[in-house]
Amino acid sequence: MKTIIFGGMLLLLLLAPAWGMPEPQQQVEEMVNSVLSVLQKPDLTAAEKRTQVSGMVQKYLNMSSMARRTLGEYWNSASEEQRKKFTDLFVKVLEGTYLNRINDYSGGTVQYLKQRVKGDKAIIDTKFVSADLEIPVQYKMIFENGSWEVFDVVIDGVSLIRNYRSSYGEIIRKDGYDGLFALMEKKVSDMQPTEQPLAPQLNQ
Repeated sequence: MKTIIFGGMLLLLLLAPAWGMPEPQQQVEEMVNSVLSVLQKPDLTAAEKRTQVSGMVQKYLNMSSMARRTLGEYWNSASEEQRKKFTDLFVKVLEGTYLNRINDYSGGTVQYLKQRVKGDKAIIDTKFVSADLEIPVQYKMIFENGSWEVFDVVIDGVSLIRNYRSSYGEIIRKDGYDGLFALMEKKVSDMQPTEQPLAPQLNQ
């Protein structure tokens, strides 16, 4: 009897972390819904949507993992200062990229197709559907800091991390980290919305 009780208690202890672990799809749905709730407001201009969405997605991303995976083999050879600068710029590049595509996703919905969980890793298969678009989007996640966080997004079969790793690695080999940072800073600057000039004032 004691053996059965002890075995049952041991099983409960082993299962407890899994029970306490939130579902990764819930995190994705929370992230997507928070963005779509802004994008689907008809009374907001594109600029107002950008402002409200800016920074909203970052809390769901594991930026340290994304930055490390993007630099790949070059992460180990980078100094702490270079790693920090790259991570800061990478956040701005990612944010600018999705903010500049706000209009593409303003009228769509997301379908959640499949959730696969193995240990502290998960893959969530979704599909973005609108009148003009139907795009498969896969979120790769890791359980860290007490929650599920995205470390890669695969859009229509193309991994965001692998795509950046390939282009950034080539730049580092050719122009070093300074060349990469200069290119990323230009990219961030180019993605900033241009302000419309004020209408000329007529002489009274």
